[in-house]
Amino acid sequence: MQSIEAIVESLLKDVLTLPERKMQVELLKRRLSLQGPEEIARILERLYTMDSSIEGVRRLKSIFVDPDSLIEVLGEVKYRLTYLSAVEMGIKRITHLFTNLPPHKRGVRGYSTEEEAKMEFITLGERRSLAKLNDKDTIDRLLSDPDPVVIKNLLSNPRITETEVVKIASQRPNSAEILKLVATHQKWSKRYPVIKAIVLNPYTPPRIATGLLEFLLAQDLKRISEDRTLHPQVKMCALQLLKEKEGKNT
Repeated sequence: MQSIEAIVESLLKDVLTLPERKMQVELLKRRLSLQGPEEIARILERLYTMDSSIEGVRRLKSIFVDPDSLIEVLGEVKYRLTYLSAVEMGIKRITHLFTNLPPHKRGVRGYSTEEEAKMEFITLGERRSLAKLNDKDTIDRLLSDPDPVVIKNLLSNPRITETEVVKIASQRPNSAEILKLVATHQKWSKRYPVIKAIVLNPYTPPRIATGLLEFLLAQDLKRISEDRTLHPQVKMCALQLLKEKEGKNT
């Protein structure tokens, strides 16, 4: 039987050969289907103690930012059993991956300026189509749109910039669905300012925010751990990660 270390190293090596997230998820499903709940908990524990700057580690952790991905990989039964195993073995490092608490704040997303609000008089179908166009002024007006499909189209628009995506991620109030779209987008979820904006938004679901903490620097983890507007789970996980980073540097 392979050791946990060998299984993780094999996953890290093989995930680098697969360019698409769907293919990476299928790889994880195949490999982890061969393991029991305790072994999976240990595999995740090993993965989440590794440096996120390593490309293979980053790819695997990025998949698990989306709570639905972990359920898809393990299946609902093994998902629950793995969580119970982690709790029984005292592996606190990964238990937050198996919780899906509501956002610290909830609200209705909407247009933030009078100029942008003019878009409300355009039909939803038209706004969804406009979001695909190569027009900077239209993109600017749609950044606060409450419809997830409009935002999804904007995120894939080649004309949109990182600054504009950060604006989407920073908007308060915001919808959990839109924040999840940004947090799991293949391109924008890799950008540091975007990641930080999502985590610092109290409207972000805690499970997504804690998954993204893995990619933040110590100074930002410290800020998050002290931010009273954020969910207690996010603050607690940030503090835990900060202590781990400081421990490695001593």
